[in-house]
Amino acid sequence: MKKISDYSKYQNILPYDSEIFGVYQPMIGWKSKRIQQRIDKGFRADLSKVRDQLFKGYRGNFEMVLNERGMLDKISRLDAGSNEAPRKGAMGSFVIENLTRELPPLERYDERIWERLIDEERIKTTLNREVIPNVMEWYRGAQEARANSRVEQTNAQAAEQLQRESAVAGYVLHLKQTKQFEALKQLFYKQGNHWANLQKLLSFKDPLDYMDPFKDLGRAGLSPIGIVHLFRQYFFEFDTFLGPAVGHVWLSPGSSVELVEVSTRRTLVERTQETSLETTLRTEKSLTEEDELSQAVKEDNKSDTKFGMNATANQSWIGGSASASASIDMANTQSKAREVSHKHMRQQTEKISTEIRKNYKSTFRTVTETTDTSSKRYVLNNTTSELLNYEMRRKMRQVGVQVQDIGTYLCWQTYVDDPGRQLGISKLVHLAKGPEVGETPPPEAIPMPQAVSTELSMDIPFVPKTEDTLPEDDMDEVYAEGKEVNLDDNEGEPEKVQWHFGGFKAQCDQPGYEYGEDGFITFDYGGNDIRLQLDDVNEVSPGSIRFSVKVKHVNFRNVSPLRVIAKITWQPTKKLRDDITAQNDQKISEFNEKTRMEFEQAFVEAARDRINKMSRIESRKYEDLREEERIVVYRSLIQDMLTKGLPMPDDRTRHVVSELLNTIFDIDKMLYFVAPEWWRPRLHHSHQGLGGIRKPSTVEPAPPVASGSVYTQIKSKLAKNLVTSAAIKAEDAQIAATDTVTWGGAHDNRVDNYYITEESEPAKLGASLGWLLQLDGDNMRNAFLNAPWVKAVIPIRPGQERAAMNWLQRLHVEGTDGLDDTYVAPPEELAKIPHSGPNVTIRDAINHLCDVVAEKHAKSMQTGRYPGDEINDDNRVSATPVDKVYEHGFYPLQGGFRTMQAGEDFEVFDQWVEVLPTDQVVPVPVAYDPKTGRQL
Repeated sequence: MKKISDYSKYQNILPYDSEIFGVYQPMIGWKSKRIQQRIDKGFRADLSKVRDQLFKGYRGNFEMVLNERGMLDKISRLDAGSNEAPRKGAMGSFVIENLTRELPPLERYDERIWERLIDEERIKTTLNREVIPNVMEWYRGAQEARANSRVEQTNAQAAEQLQRESAVAGYVLHLKQTKQFEALKQLFYKQGNHWANLQKLLSFKDPLDYMDPFKDLGRAGLSPIGIVHLFRQYFFEFDTFLGPAVGHVWLSPGSSVELVEVSTRRTLVERTQETSLETTLRTEKSLTEEDELSQAVKEDNKSDTKFGMNATANQSWIGGSASASASIDMANTQSKAREVSHKHMRQQTEKISTEIRKNYKSTFRTVTETTDTSSKRYVLNNTTSELLNYEMRRKMRQVGVQVQDIGTYLCWQTYVDDPGRQLGISKLVHLAKGPEVGETPPPEAIPMPQAVSTELSMDIPFVPKTEDTLPEDDMDEVYAEGKEVNLDDNEGEPEKVQWHFGGFKAQCDQPGYEYGEDGFITFDYGGNDIRLQLDDVNEVSPGSIRFSVKVKHVNFRNVSPLRVIAKITWQPTKKLRDDITAQNDQKISEFNEKTRMEFEQAFVEAARDRINKMSRIESRKYEDLREEERIVVYRSLIQDMLTKGLPMPDDRTRHVVSELLNTIFDIDKMLYFVAPEWWRPRLHHSHQGLGGIRKPSTVEPAPPVASGSVYTQIKSKLAKNLVTSAAIKAEDAQIAATDTVTWGGAHDNRVDNYYITEESEPAKLGASLGWLLQLDGDNMRNAFLNAPWVKAVIPIRPGQERAAMNWLQRLHVEGTDGLDDTYVAPPEELAKIPHSGPNVTIRDAINHLCDVVAEKHAKSMQTGRYPGDEINDDNRVSATPVDKVYEHGFYPLQGGFRTMQAGEDFEVFDQWVEVLPTDQVVPVPVAYDPKTGRQL
């Protein structure tokens, strides 16, 4: 392929497609009242934040006395707080805290203080009288709280604190001895002038004073009007040719080869939707799915977040806040606009054509069986007796591109803050499948051991205790506590018998039991007239006792000894009960762990499914998303600004105002430029939400574990300031680290991490930035949601420029501030501007610009003969200057690019040629020299 130097043979080729392109530039000089009010409002909010910061810098001075129950007993001191320059914290050291108490404020700092403050004797005293007692007191309290458990951890914490104190003491002594006073200052004082800056900000009255002391920004940042230059990009089909070889095939005599051409220029996203009819729906989607240059340019314009948004998507404007023009001369601004559009269009089409060129791939294979495929097949037969060689060469296209100036508009610009707040966000409805908790049966508890009883046979004999007590005469008497009860008058002293018996021994036949405190003994008298009382029990060993009894009542009825059965009730030992409890707790713990694992597994599976489904949600139609955004901007502009100050007693009269505004402004062509999120980072800081799964109501969170160094734990107990806080207990719906895989950085302080799976689609723009993302939105919607503001640009209808300026100058809209300032421009430009005063004002320059724009529009409606420099009238066509290219077709431009020249409106000012591949491959027979290997 050779460079095209003569374009005359392509003359009169009509364009097959076109794309409108615009360059917007704000005009500086006029100070917008609305924008000034917006800045003032933001400045007042800044001052309010400054006052809050200053307030937080004051430390209260009070003391509360608590009683032994921890309740407020009295308030012993309440004084005015102070705003002394903050010193650094104690950094977890009693030594640092002790030295900090005697440090003066930063404004009275003198490095000689260290000679007096730091010496070995004081440091040693602090270590012995503060550090050691505090650490010992903490250690005793920690051991009591932990019931002698985890002693190693307590010892380690105490050793760590002692190590810190000793190291800090040696370090400050070293700094003092080596006279490193600046290092000591940095160690004990917070550096910087943050406090002074906050106080300084309160002294400003004008919001631009602290941002722009030289008054350079106000002229550009406050302008309410701008100018847009529109251009049309035309695409012409020039020629086709065979490009470089993409493959080689040889055929032996009498053979045939089938070539299969597979075009993989498109990125395919296959979605399968199964119905009862087993219908398969395939959707192909890609940013560069069109092999047509003009269509790819349109798609690229749609996806560029730096462009102005318009619901019709038939034109694209480049934002020009960075290219604000101090000149109100239209020729100068149009020249700049042509340079910008030339640079952007060339880069854009070159980029897209390169992408398309790289997007083709050819695959050649020999097919030995018939298959049903949509690929293109080429059959080559060699009917000759010689070996044939074929080169497979790609068919290429030459597309010519020209750019024409098609008009100029004056525009009104304003701002809408946080526009995305009024837009609703989609929520994915997804019912997670719960865990199969029924598969793991609950454990059967081991029953707690019950009391057991053993029997012991006891013989109670008749043992006289007096001389005249005889078994044959007195065994039928009733005795109470060893004394005869029924006495005859002539018997004298009462008869006595033995009523205390001991030495009985009982043994439990089951291990793990004891008599203990809860054991007891009952007696079975077997019908005998006897009543016993337990006298003394001595447990020799667990499960073995000795006891004695007292005979409270007995009548032997001439039978001795009497047989009594003692029933001893034994209780399970504490060790046996604890072992059973531990076994049951272990079973419950294992069951709970299995249940927890099932819930975690179910949550991870649900989260994976949700991540996959979220990533595959298709974005809504481009036009619908842009229309919603335009409506949000309209709400703020039309209701809050355009109708402000207008008498509208009834909503039924609003149509009058709408008709009035529509006659001045082309509201349907309003565009908005989305401010990049980095101007106000993390306005809507968001994270990926994974939802959760339903859990049993009995599940309770584990209690929090106290943490921190010894110093921190001691100081938390000694805090005297009353702080009231409400702890928010949020459900931890994140995936455990053991269930994630990273390449590092996951455990760093990265608050904007997000989850993916091996099946999920790539995350959307802003996922790594903590953006608020709409699941069914595109990149532009997400940029809109996170934008701190948008700049709305409303074109003024051609011919209504003066009326628009008059309406904007109303007091409730933009005002007239700055319009009477002197307009600074070159003398030749000032000479063209009509004015009534001694000097040309900005108002005069704007009025003149209105007239020039209106005149240019009037020219666009006039019919002429084009091309104007064509000698042969038969080759000229009648058309308006805007439509001349459509009527005449391609007309070569000498030089390739030209900027604005006086009086040359609506001209074609730029052209170039792009080479694009097609999906067609042509076999070309070739021959090679067998000796040199070169093609003949």
